[in-house]
Amino acid sequence: MTDSAPEAVTGAMTDAVAGARHESHGDARDDEKRRRKAMMIRAVIYIAATHLWAGFMILVFALGKH
Repeated sequence: MTDSAPEAVTGAMTDAVAGARHESHGDARDDEKRRRKAMMIRAVIYIAATHLWAGFMILVFALGKH
C-alpha cells in the first residue's frame, strides 16, 4: 500500500505540470500577439510622425524660398 501512494502523488504532479505547460504555451501565444500588435501600432505612429515632420520641413523650405 505504501508503494501506490507515491505513484498517485507523482501522477497528480505530472498532470499539474502538463497543465501548467499547456497554459504557459497559450500565454506565450497571447503575449506574442500582443507584442506584434504593439509593434504595428508603434510602426504606424513612427511612419505617420516621420511623414508629418517631412511635410513640415518641405513647408519650411518652400516658405523660406519665397
